[in-house]
Amino acid sequence: MRRGLAVAMLCMVVGSIAVGCNDPSKTVDAGAGTMRDSADQLMYGVRASLTSAGVLRGLLTADSMLSLDAATRFELRGVRVQFSSTLGRPLGTLTAGEASYWLSRSTVETRGKVTIVSDTSGRRIEGAWVRYNTSENQLASDSPFVAQGRGGRLTGVGFTSDPGLFTVKCVAQCTGSLRR
Repeated sequence: MRRGLAVAMLCMVVGSIAVGCNDPSKTVDAGAGTMRDSADQLMYGVRASLTSAGVLRGLLTADSMLSLDAATRFELRGVRVQFSSTLGRPLGTLTAGEASYWLSRSTVETRGKVTIVSDTSGRRIEGAWVRYNTSENQLASDSPFVAQGRGGRLTGVGFTSDPGLFTVKCVAQCTGSLRR
């Protein structure tokens, strides 16, 4: 009796292992890589000047950065962009969890919880995705956002604005307004 029970249990264990090995959800793809595997460099405590035609538009800082595509694309974590006027005066600050910075496009695309706070107009925008184009010196988004200012509130899907948030234009599903 004991011998029969032992053989039955052994068959169950071997059968379980065989079924587990054939289950595709349990296999590991050894060829799957991550972005870190293909990065040219990994840097911490990064600072970069955002310029257009020799004019300083802002200062980008990040906790970490991956350099990709022969140093033409950078993936950033813990992002902060301090915008400045052509005279070097502070305009506003953008913070985001993650961003992609393309040298060839002169754009920074931020994602996650993105917050932009104006140093001069007293306005604030929160959203999930915002692009900053250094050549045009413009912020743009096609995602839902909430903008607040002195006594006003504007919500919608998509916006364009200057880095100081002086002129915020809602694209679609706009409700509310921002007072000047």
